[in-house]
Amino acid sequence: MEGTKGTILEVTAKPAGLERQTFSLVSRRSALKGTIYLLLDHSSSMADGQKLVQVRRGALRFFAEAYARQYAVGMIGFAQTARCFLGASRDFYLFQKRLELLVPGGNTAMTDALRLGSRRLRWRRGYRALLLITDGQPMYKEYTLETARLIRAQGIDLIAIGTDGADEAFLRALNPQAELVGVRDLANSMSNIAKALPQA
Repeated sequence: MEGTKGTILEVTAKPAGLERQTFSLVSRRSALKGTIYLLLDHSSSMADGQKLVQVRRGALRFFAEAYARQYAVGMIGFAQTARCFLGASRDFYLFQKRLELLVPGGNTAMTDALRLGSRRLRWRRGYRALLLITDGQPMYKEYTLETARLIRAQGIDLIAIGTDGADEAFLRALNPQAELVGVRDLANSMSNIAKALPQA
């Protein structure tokens, strides 16, 4: 973990405009275009190569782009279980610190992550989406697909990116527009998704 932290800090110079701000909860929410929760896989397979490093890098780039477009971003990690590491926020520094807590290990509780993300978005205003990043497949495919269907029925967009090793057929069933990208292209893909967030 020590080596990973060093790598993160080297690539995360403070993006312009991401100063700490002290809005009230009401004024902060009223100015937002929407809320995105990142669902980040940190199961055992994410220990391979630079996968988790690239996930962190991509998440930080996504946050910076989403921030500039008046979005709040939250983070849910999933491995053996799903956990909310950060509620919807516009605090870049806190987001970066929480990313460092992602440690690879365990299975892939994707269904739990989707459910937790949808609960977190239930009362949020504006555009709502879950951005799923994974290199594998869930423990229970049928439950995951049914959960995804229920999420879409709530008006929540589900965006999926699969990295090296991901189950392409499953991701296409989860979302026909799912992307499969090499680990080195992950940061660019996440940044591009943020740039395409609705502005209306």
